[in-house]
Amino acid sequence: MINNTRYHLSAEISRQQKLAAQIARAQADLSNETRLQRASDDPAASARVADIRRAQANEGVWAKNVDAASALATRADTTLGSVANALDRARELMTAANSGTYSDEDRKAMAIELRSIAAEIAELSQTKDSRGQPLFPAGDSLAVPIGPGLFIAPSVSQDGLFTNVATASGGTKDLAAIVSDAANAIEQPDAALRNAAMADVIGATETVTAARADQGVRAARLDTARERFANSGLVLAEERSKLEDTDVTETVAKLQAKQLSLEAAQAAFARINRQTLFDLLG
Repeated sequence: MINNTRYHLSAEISRQQKLAAQIARAQADLSNETRLQRASDDPAASARVADIRRAQANEGVWAKNVDAASALATRADTTLGSVANALDRARELMTAANSGTYSDEDRKAMAIELRSIAAEIAELSQTKDSRGQPLFPAGDSLAVPIGPGLFIAPSVSQDGLFTNVATASGGTKDLAAIVSDAANAIEQPDAALRNAAMADVIGATETVTAARADQGVRAARLDTARERFANSGLVLAEERSKLEDTDVTETVAKLQAKQLSLEAAQAAFARINRQTLFDLLG
């Protein structure tokens, strides 16, 4: 009889301890807002959460690269817009100078403005980015990683844009030199020389227009990448939340039920243990 009673008492104590442990775990889940305290809680879910965490870390780095590259692309496009405006003005001056309605003194004034435009273009070609590096590098533009195996150069290079620009005569010149030579040409009485300079300015304008289109494609790719990471981030965050976040409503309900069970068990246990040894033997 005594041994049987001891067995039931031990079993009841063990059951109450298990209930207390479950209550403590539920309270921890609520406090930490996660149901995965250890990998052993749900091995499959824990493994998937680890994969998601790595994906989120990688995409976080790529997203920052996209933001940095986008800032460079925007600044490059703005700079190229300034260059295009300057060349449009140069083209206007060349058209006016070739019209034959202006005097030599007028063309000299136009030449002064053209040289100012050439100096402006030369200065714009040396624009620096936020790191103090050339916005338009002399060699190939540095490609930035924006995904697994995906790279993009945020800006065009100087070669073929500010330097080594193809001219109507078949040679190459610096962009600023084309405008500077045009200034020299309109001061000369030779109409053929002015016409050749005009053709070079028109060609330079077309070169910058093409460069701006290229720059626009780069910006569009970066915008697409940013949108892709934003959408992916939402999907990953939602899946991770479903796997590891505590279901507050369900956990609170289970916690209250276990607390009631434990309280009832403790009350019954207390009543039983008020019996004395003689009561058990009687």
